[in-house]
Amino acid sequence: MTFQILLKQYVVSLIGRWMWRGWQEGWIRFDDKLQLGWPDELRIRFKQLSQNMLSYSESLQKELSDWDGINFTRFWSQLIEMSVHGDTLAQRWESLDSRLLLSPEEIALLAVMVTIYKDWPMLRALRFVMSEQNPGQPRWGFITHFLSETADTTPTESALDPRSSILFRSRIISINPQSSLAASELNILPYVVEYLTSEGVSNDNRTEAMLLRHIDPQLKPVLKKITQKCKGTIVIQGSAGAGKIQIARHIAQRLNLDGGYIVDLTPDLTLDMARQKISHAIAMAVLRHDAIILKNVSKWCERWNDGIYQIVEMFEDSGCCSIWLITADKPDFLRVSPECHIRVPMPGRKQREQIWKELAGDKLSENWISQLAGQFLLTQGQMQEALNLANVQPAESEEDYYKKIAQQARDLSLEGLGSLATPEPARVSMDQLIVTPECQTALEDLLMYAKHRKDLAKNWGFERSMPYGLGLAALFCGPPGTGKTYGAQVVATELQLELYRVDLSQLVSKYIGETEKHLAELFNAAEEGEILLLFDEADSIFSKRTEVKSSVDRYANLEVNYLLQRLERFSGVSILTSNFESGIDEAFMRRIRFRVPFDLPDFKARLTLWNKFLSPAIPRSEDVNLAYLAEVFELSGGHIKEAVLRAASIAYGSEQKCVTQHLLVRSAELEYRKLGKLMPNINNSPKEQTRWN
Repeated sequence: MTFQILLKQYVVSLIGRWMWRGWQEGWIRFDDKLQLGWPDELRIRFKQLSQNMLSYSESLQKELSDWDGINFTRFWSQLIEMSVHGDTLAQRWESLDSRLLLSPEEIALLAVMVTIYKDWPMLRALRFVMSEQNPGQPRWGFITHFLSETADTTPTESALDPRSSILFRSRIISINPQSSLAASELNILPYVVEYLTSEGVSNDNRTEAMLLRHIDPQLKPVLKKITQKCKGTIVIQGSAGAGKIQIARHIAQRLNLDGGYIVDLTPDLTLDMARQKISHAIAMAVLRHDAIILKNVSKWCERWNDGIYQIVEMFEDSGCCSIWLITADKPDFLRVSPECHIRVPMPGRKQREQIWKELAGDKLSENWISQLAGQFLLTQGQMQEALNLANVQPAESEEDYYKKIAQQARDLSLEGLGSLATPEPARVSMDQLIVTPECQTALEDLLMYAKHRKDLAKNWGFERSMPYGLGLAALFCGPPGTGKTYGAQVVATELQLELYRVDLSQLVSKYIGETEKHLAELFNAAEEGEILLLFDEADSIFSKRTEVKSSVDRYANLEVNYLLQRLERFSGVSILTSNFESGIDEAFMRRIRFRVPFDLPDFKARLTLWNKFLSPAIPRSEDVNLAYLAEVFELSGGHIKEAVLRAASIAYGSEQKCVTQHLLVRSAELEYRKLGKLMPNINNSPKEQTRWN
């Protein structure tokens, strides 16, 4: 006997018992020849599946009165026997019962719903015994009486209460609400039937539980806190490719679950589609003893933020363990205890070197691997993606292969510091920077210290006398457009570091303590990634502390004090740019190791800048006199670039398609007006301008 036959015989017994009761009490009528008014297919099915078959013979009355069928005790004992002998489906039902502690009424309901879904004649038989004019699916009121042992026993309302029964709460069986609970129809989900009746069940979206082999040391004490009390909702926060799914699988193992069922909340899912998907996941998680792992939560919430509360309620009602994988800060709607909020840190320098070495194999030498690990703050998944993209085209040499990987890694490093900083990928060499000799010397001194500071600390003993003072903080000060940001890109290129511009709008928060938290995340990630931090317009955050006149002043000063401490302890390279040097707090100035002045360029530098921006590819008229422009207009490099760009755009739209001296002078005048400067005494005569050639 197979389990499917046992299941059908049990349901036949339930229907037969109800028929006997109905015949005894006159609910069910037969014709004069004692023949059931059923189709032949039902008679044949009952004859095949029941030893005490219902016949349309003259012995019908005797067979009905002697009906015993298979009661629950007999059904369950036979199921246990099958389970012992290795019947997969029997084992699945027994495991389900042992985990969910189902009552006999719940098991009987599950047996009936599964059987009538799979077997149309069984559904017709049940509809017959329901004695309804237009029967559909079984109704809750009927089923509670149908599963009672005898007509005298109390109906099983309490055992099948939709508010308490795990079958309803987990959406294994759904109830279609009507005007009253008794009239509400019951339905079973197709994938539930497949799981309970098919030995080979699809494992789509399912991942087995696992133990992490390579676990970040910072995560070990956090994961130890994951116990049964965390089984409701768990949040795992980390960058893309940080291994959040693997950690979720590990957590499922710690919670004695068999695996995790993954729900991908892609942004194109509507709220109804998401609800259906999660209903499916809840039912399967309960059946398979899984956690539910939700990915792409942050993107989906951006579109359906109002509906997410309904999703949370679904999980709360089901009692399932849900693990939410997020990249941004924890959403407000997920209220979890601290031990249930797990932040996955970016891998440290040594970890990144090991990962690059394992992924690249013998294709890269130690020097290139060390350089990749120091340059880019990436997760393991991002490193693998960078290598996959770099392998699309063959490399001509090892250096070429490194450059291909570095380019892909640079594109993927956008998520390295989240929303707190964005990368500046431009690579600028020192010979491209046009500055005054004083600025040039200061930059060279800065680069010399940055390249040798670690050797100084180790070989000459500075690490003992200055344990946390060897970081490099530099101030680039000067008027707008003098090349401060350009200079920061030069430093990053020369030191082979990635430059990240700090987003002050994301860093500073109106909420108490949030700014300090963001600063801690920023500096910790920068140290791990060995990247260069650029605080553009730094006077807005490094400003002078004020006299405490209110709580606002007090908290603002606390933020400045914390920033002072982190800047002093920061072992990496940070550059502050400011147009208003006098507005920076004196305590910050003491911690600035290099002050690099970006003054307005002199005549020679301005002439070089005019020639640089007005490249040979741009057609120009014979009257263009760059020496005259450099002498008359005292503009910074940024403003010279704007003047050339404006003149070129006007010339490109003209018939001549040629930049003239008149256009250049006009554009330079507009830059002067923009700056609010007094216009110089301009002589546009060719004879006067020729003097400057």
